[in-house]
Amino acid sequence: MPAWLYEKDPASSRFVAGGPAEAESLLGAPLPDLPVPEVDEGREALLVHFHPRLETLLRRFLEALLTQIGAAGAPRGGDPVKDQAEYEAALLRVLRAVRGADRRQGLLNLFWLAHSRDAAEHLRELETRAPALRRAKHSLFPLLQSVYRRHDQECRRPREGGEPTTVENPSLVASIIDDGFAFTELSAMELDISAFLAAGKRYRISPEVFLEIQRILVQETERRLREGDRGLLQRAARHLPELPREHYLKPGSLLKIVLNGQVLSYLLADPWGTGGRLLASPSLRAEVERRAGIEILDAFLDFATGLRRFEIVCHVRDRVTLLGASAGARDLEAKASRGLRVYEFGEAAQVLNSAVNATVLFLDLRGFTRTSEGHISERDLTRELYSVFDEFVPIVRRFGGTVDKYLGDGMMVTYGTRRADPLDPLNALRTAILCQEALRRTREEGQSGFKMGVAIHHGRVYLARFLSGEGGVQATVIGRNVNLAGRLSSAAKAELDGDEPDALPVPTRAGASGLSVSVDEEGHLLNEGIAISRETLAQLEVHLALVHVEGGMEYEDEVIDRRILIHYAGDAKFKGVRSSLPVYQVDFERRG
Repeated sequence: MPAWLYEKDPASSRFVAGGPAEAESLLGAPLPDLPVPEVDEGREALLVHFHPRLETLLRRFLEALLTQIGAAGAPRGGDPVKDQAEYEAALLRVLRAVRGADRRQGLLNLFWLAHSRDAAEHLRELETRAPALRRAKHSLFPLLQSVYRRHDQECRRPREGGEPTTVENPSLVASIIDDGFAFTELSAMELDISAFLAAGKRYRISPEVFLEIQRILVQETERRLREGDRGLLQRAARHLPELPREHYLKPGSLLKIVLNGQVLSYLLADPWGTGGRLLASPSLRAEVERRAGIEILDAFLDFATGLRRFEIVCHVRDRVTLLGASAGARDLEAKASRGLRVYEFGEAAQVLNSAVNATVLFLDLRGFTRTSEGHISERDLTRELYSVFDEFVPIVRRFGGTVDKYLGDGMMVTYGTRRADPLDPLNALRTAILCQEALRRTREEGQSGFKMGVAIHHGRVYLARFLSGEGGVQATVIGRNVNLAGRLSSAAKAELDGDEPDALPVPTRAGASGLSVSVDEEGHLLNEGIAISRETLAQLEVHLALVHVEGGMEYEDEVIDRRILIHYAGDAKFKGVRSSLPVYQVDFERRG
C-alpha cells in the first residue's frame, strides 16, 4: 500500500503537519489500503467511473433526505420513500460487487472516498441554487450515518459458507461514515467551523465553546514556546517532525501543534497552568455550570480529532477524479488505451486495464545447482544466498525498484508498477550494474562462488493479486513480457550450472567489466553479464543522450559514476517464441 498517499505538505494544511506517524495515529497502522494513482494530464489521479444509475439514485436519495428534514429550498418531486429504498438496494449490490473484486487493492476504501465526494459535490450544486441548504445539509448526518453504517457492516459479513473476511484496516471508511464531514463537505481548508457546529448534530460542543478553548490553548502554546518549555518542544519535535522549528510560532503552525494529540495531552495534563487559564474564561465557566467539565473537554478532543482526520481524508480524496455519467464507453476506452487504470463501480465492479508499462529486471545466479548438489549443507547454502541477496535489496530500493519475488537462485524486480518514471529502464540498469559489482566483491571476499546473468526488458505487464491466507496478498506481474525477461536472464543457465554436462558452452566475449553476453550462429544466448532487450534500449534512447560510438552506444552516468557501454550481441532464439529477439550487452567501467 502506498503510504505516501497519506502524507501531506504542512505548508498546505490547516489542522495537521502531514507526516506518516500522524496519519497512523489517526487511522491506524498499517494505513488503509488504496490503489496506486495513475498520472493523468500531469497529476496523480485515481480515475473512478460510477454506473450512471447509481449516480442518479444518489442524487434522488440526498434530495429525499433534505425533503424529509423539511429543508427550505429542497428539490421537490418523486416519492422520497421509494427513492431511498431503490438507492439503498443499489448501494448494497454495488458494495458487494466491490467487496468481491477487492483482493486487498483498497477498492472498498476508494469506493467510499469517491462516493462521498460525489455526494458532497451534488450538495454543493444544490447550495448554489438554494443557499438555505448550506445550513440544512449539516443536519443530514444522523440519517446518512444510519444508512451507510448499516450497509458497510452488511457488505463486510462473510458470505454463507464462505471464509471469514480478510483482516484489514477499516478506519478510513469508518472516518468517512462516522466523523460527519465527508458526505457534506468538500474541503477541510474551506470548512466553516462555526456554521458546521452550529447546525450539525454529530459533535456535542458549540462553536463558541470550541473556538474559545482553541484560542486559549493557542495562546498558552505560544507562551510556552517563547519561554522554551522543554516538554512542549520535545513533543513538537518528536510528533511533528515535518514542521520546521523556526515555523513553530507562525499562526498556522501554532494550530497544528495545539491540535496534535500528544501536545494536547501534555497541555491538558497541567491543571494549574492550562486548567487555570481555561477556568478563567467567563464563557467556559458558564458552560461548566451547565455540564461537567470532563464532558466539555471530551467533546473538544472528539471534534479536534475529527478535523485532523478529515483533512487527511480530503488530501487522499483530492486525488480521486470522477468520470461523470457523460463518460461513455469510448471515453473509458481512451483512458485505458493510454495505459491508465479506471475503477468502474457498478453491479459488476471492475478495474479497467490492469496492465501497465513496466521494466522487469531478473537477477539469476549461476552455479546454484552445482553448489546445492555438492558438499555443502542447506544451512551454509542459505547463508551464502543471504550474503548475496542482502547486498542487492538496498540497491533495488535506492533506484525505486520493487522486489516482486525470490526464485530460489534469483530474484525478480519491477520498476513502474507502483509509480511510473520515464527513467525506470535506466534505474533498472543502474541496479543491475551495482548488483554485479556487489556479487564480484562477495566472490573476492570468499563469501560466494556464484556468478550471475542479469536481464532487463520493458513492456506491458498485467498486475495480478493472489490471496495468500490470513488476509495477505501476493502482488505480482504476469504476461508475455515477464516471460521474455526471464528467458533473457536464464539463457544457457543449464550449461553453466552443470545440469547438462554434455552441452557445449557458447563462446563468450568479456568486456571492460569482465562480464559477457553473446549469441552464437544458431541463436543460443549465453548471459553471464547484463543483457537488455531492444524495447529497453528504445526507452533509453528516448530519455537519455546516448552517444553513438564505434560498435555501439555509451552514456556517462553521473549518479553511479560509471560509463555505460551498449552494443549489439545478436539475435537470440528461444523455444516457444516464433521470432528471434535482438539482444544487447551492457558493459560498464568507472568514469575518469
